[in-house]
Amino acid sequence: MSSRRSGFTLVEMMVAVVLVAAVVAVAFALLVQNQRVSRSQVAHAGLQDNIRAGALIVANELREIGYDSIPPSAGLGAVSTVNPDLLVMLPGRLEYKAMRGIGFSCAPPGPSEIRLQRATVLGTRRPEAGDSITAFVEGNPDTGTDDAWVHAAVAGVANGLCADGSPALVLAVSSADPAGAAAPPRMVVGGPVRFFEVMELRYYRSGGKSWLGSRSVSAGGVIEPMLGPLADSTSAGRGLTFAYLDRTGAFTSVPNEVREISWTLHGVTDGPVRTRGRAPAVDSLTLSTSVALRNTLR
Repeated sequence: MSSRRSGFTLVEMMVAVVLVAAVVAVAFALLVQNQRVSRSQVAHAGLQDNIRAGALIVANELREIGYDSIPPSAGLGAVSTVNPDLLVMLPGRLEYKAMRGIGFSCAPPGPSEIRLQRATVLGTRRPEAGDSITAFVEGNPDTGTDDAWVHAAVAGVANGLCADGSPALVLAVSSADPAGAAAPPRMVVGGPVRFFEVMELRYYRSGGKSWLGSRSVSAGGVIEPMLGPLADSTSAGRGLTFAYLDRTGAFTSVPNEVREISWTLHGVTDGPVRTRGRAPAVDSLTLSTSVALRNTLR
């Protein structure tokens, strides 16, 4: 009586190993491809979110930029002047007065002091030393042709009391405006006072990448990245470009004539990404938008 042994031959085992290896290789290739596609999609989504968020942030920051005027009819002893919030206008750099809040006077203003009722002060923060203000000067209440906004610098802020005894913020102010000395007697109690911080937006490079940075000039702050990375600026293109337009839509370099600011952001991914049929490369996205000054007439 003979016995039979069941099992696999060497050839069968080798065939099985080859088949398993082929399946593993295919699965590994699919996994690597899926990872590449996933990384590419995440990079593209991050790039789109970065540029879109940046456009919204810049728009919100610049939306309150405007200009104020002192007409001769205001009776402040000054010729007609326009005081723009724009201070520096360059293709890759913008310095401006950013409105941070508003309050209302609660006592007769003096030549070097304005008291704001603390409960009426609204904005992103309280006024601080180094800010600037514009105070409303009322002429004849029945007409707006003699109204004006007079500029002054804030030298200090302290706590105090209003004329009615309620809490107040006492602003120590100084004015280089020719109309400043004549303004206090014409400022009514309860008149609005806006306060501003000088800010800077500019293109700069840090850590081997390009960014849109922001800093407070009033506070002596250092530049910090607000969005990026952006494309490196070259003669063929720029990662960030500001353009300044007058009321006709033409480019202008005169701050008093600016009625609209447009900007173009050219964002890039953090590193090379793969796209179908192409070698890994840094991808990019360009977005252009604009904002009109707050008191631009349409």
